[in-house]
Amino acid sequence: MGVHIVEKIGDVKIYGTGQMGGKGAGLVKINECQLPNAHKLRTRVLTTTFFDNYINNGGKFSASDLEPVADIFKKIGNIPISVRSSATNEAWLSADGTSSVHAGENTSFMLPNNHADDRVRFNQLIQSIYFIYRDFIEKQPPDSQEKMAVVINPIPGIYDSTDVGPIYYPLVSGVANSHFPYALKTQHATEGFARIALGHGYATVLDEFPVISMATIKNPLPFNLTGEGQSFFYAIDLTRNEQLAGDELDTMKKLHVRFSTTPYLQHLGIKNNVVTFEELIFGEKFSFKNGLMEIMDIISEKISSNFQIEFVFNFIEEDNRLMGRFHVVQLTQLPEIKFEQINIPDRGTNTYLHIRNLQGHGIKNDIKSALIISPFLYKKELHNMVCQEISKANRRLKEKGQSYILIAPGRLGSKNREWGIQIEYRDVDGAAAIFEYGVDIAGRSEPVHETESRTGGIYGSHFLYMIQRGHDEEQKRLQTRMYGTQGTHFLTNLMSNNVIYGFIAPDQDFIDPWFFSPPQTDQPIYTLEFPDRVSIYADSINQKCIIISQ
Repeated sequence: MGVHIVEKIGDVKIYGTGQMGGKGAGLVKINECQLPNAHKLRTRVLTTTFFDNYINNGGKFSASDLEPVADIFKKIGNIPISVRSSATNEAWLSADGTSSVHAGENTSFMLPNNHADDRVRFNQLIQSIYFIYRDFIEKQPPDSQEKMAVVINPIPGIYDSTDVGPIYYPLVSGVANSHFPYALKTQHATEGFARIALGHGYATVLDEFPVISMATIKNPLPFNLTGEGQSFFYAIDLTRNEQLAGDELDTMKKLHVRFSTTPYLQHLGIKNNVVTFEELIFGEKFSFKNGLMEIMDIISEKISSNFQIEFVFNFIEEDNRLMGRFHVVQLTQLPEIKFEQINIPDRGTNTYLHIRNLQGHGIKNDIKSALIISPFLYKKELHNMVCQEISKANRRLKEKGQSYILIAPGRLGSKNREWGIQIEYRDVDGAAAIFEYGVDIAGRSEPVHETESRTGGIYGSHFLYMIQRGHDEEQKRLQTRMYGTQGTHFLTNLMSNNVIYGFIAPDQDFIDPWFFSPPQTDQPIYTLEFPDRVSIYADSINQKCIIISQ
């Protein structure tokens, strides 16, 4: 075998002499830690050496490249496997320590790996690697120097024979951050947060249907404030074990919870075919909450103070006892944002925006342009056209070296088009600030079903606080209902790259009607030039953001 292999602590093997990419480097660090109540994840990394060989060999592997992949395939067995992208530009800690965070932008595949014919199974594995490479190449700008590594892991989970066919899924998937900038007043930002779901992790990092937001890990929200629970889940369809079409959800199936037949749901908490996680979180069964806290504390001490993990949690039988076990399946080290005092001017030549709900912190000057998707003119039927125009405008303004302000209806980046516009972070990565507009006056995060609203929109909000009642700020914070989308790839990228992200409450905040004066009255997306360049002052500590002319 001609490929150099490096063995690491915790059953990690690195193939080739190239780079490991963001996921690969993170998993090596995780496997070198002694995490309590957690099993190490068998990890095989095809470094960027294989990507270079693929390019140089006309878009395929040579026989010498196929040999080590075949060895991995043989030794990993016929358990379902993940084949995941691990790009060099995926995480903040690049070789020179300067890269931004680009989470969730590349294709990965979850393979059944159960076909009776080993050749079919192996061919599907190779297909998945090729699709990862091709998707990555297509997304790169012409002058890109970035490369792709690939991480292969077995997937810890359970088999389930349902009325709609055999499936496989982790019992619980989750995403957790070490820092929670929206902590309630009874909590602290350094307690972190977690977002968990039944089934495969797509449910936690995509924004398609409600899952459970724990808020901070140390002090989760009371059960009656965490939302109604989870009704749908993702699982691997074990019958899709031959060919791939190129979509990373090719092998996945989205099912209602009622199709799950596992008896383990009672240990999570379930009511009327809705998973509530009441038993797991608030009943502290199997030491779930404390176990997660211990894992986060050790990573913070040993590796990084600011990070995000993705994890799974399953039950195993030991000595006739049911035990809970974690696997950390991804680590992303995040840049630390400095929350310095912001001196916001009392007034400027002109004030364009003044809001009281935001993430991001700092002062951004010399802004010349605003890209508007009008909540009054946008319709779901125009979704694809609007996405294309957003990407074009972002690329055009970046080429000019101009950052800009973006105003859009609802949850930008949401997979659910009832809640907003589905777009990737890379298509808005030139924005200095993004502001939601178009939720109903109550600020609800679910889609609003009324056809008429004085705010013009029917979309949801990314923001985590949904005030229901209370006479003062303390009571309002305590009586918050959380439907939050923290932990999704889109918000992770915004937060990690310190893009100011604000929520415009039309009945409380000020926005200049100038933003909704399109050059052509029938177009839902347009670019405006400020008469004078503007500055953005964002104070996330005191929750205040203004845009004023310089």
